[in-house]
Amino acid sequence: MGVGRLNDIENYKKNFATKWLIFTDLDGTLLDRRYDLHAAGAAMDALHEHGCICVPASSKTHSEMIELNRYRKFPSPYIFENGAGLCWPSAAEPEYLGRGADEICDLLDHIRAAHNLNYRTFRHIDCTELQAITGLSESAAALAKQRTGSMPLLWEDSDEALETFSEALGFIGLQIVKGGSFHTVLDNSCSKAIGMKQIAEHFVRGENAPILVSCGDAENDREMLALADIAVLFPQSDGKYLQFNHPVMHYASTCGHEHWLETMEQILGIGDITSGHSLRKTENQTFE
Repeated sequence: MGVGRLNDIENYKKNFATKWLIFTDLDGTLLDRRYDLHAAGAAMDALHEHGCICVPASSKTHSEMIELNRYRKFPSPYIFENGAGLCWPSAAEPEYLGRGADEICDLLDHIRAAHNLNYRTFRHIDCTELQAITGLSESAAALAKQRTGSMPLLWEDSDEALETFSEALGFIGLQIVKGGSFHTVLDNSCSKAIGMKQIAEHFVRGENAPILVSCGDAENDREMLALADIAVLFPQSDGKYLQFNHPVMHYASTCGHEHWLETMEQILGIGDITSGHSLRKTENQTFE
């Protein structure tokens, strides 16, 4: 990062209470295979006293994100289901940005039959199978199935058929995004970046605005990364990074709450803040 950029950051620090807005993906970024929500929440909270608001932006459901916020001393707004909706800590209900999951799933059933495609949505995958695919606990799998604004599916057809499927979705205003084990279908009006813009606008005060940092690893993070002042790429499961260009780019060495927090310390220039916070070590688990 250049000296001029650092000077700009220092000017923001002097004039703006919320210095940084950090938008972060969860699986493969803040979370690793241990799936430790408690430690992830503590890592985000550790940045709060430095003027940072950490906003999770994930493919996870509203119910799953509520569970994550329960482990935080300073709950934040969050973006759920790849941008199908967002929610503020003080809000009674989330804000949905597109069509509902039931309508999307009905359309997917119709498209599958009309085009003779092979895929199964979460409507047709029970919790037991979802646990086997993802390694989630029974309760976590149940929360993952509570879709409200998108529909994940297990693609069981060819790449050519996937192109046909994507075109069919486009005609009715839907899109498909690739995550980890699943593809997710949601309304064209939805994305993590759209949710990010709406949340960021609430923290602009006159000519001052917080510096936006985005953390991610996958294709569904691309627009969110592009929108940020600073983009932080985490390696994918094969060790490779998403092909992406950004004027201020940082490459994290690996995922997980410890490495995520260390990376944020380096970028924000706030030194080692882990000594005053308990970031417990956890055993390996698997995640969606």
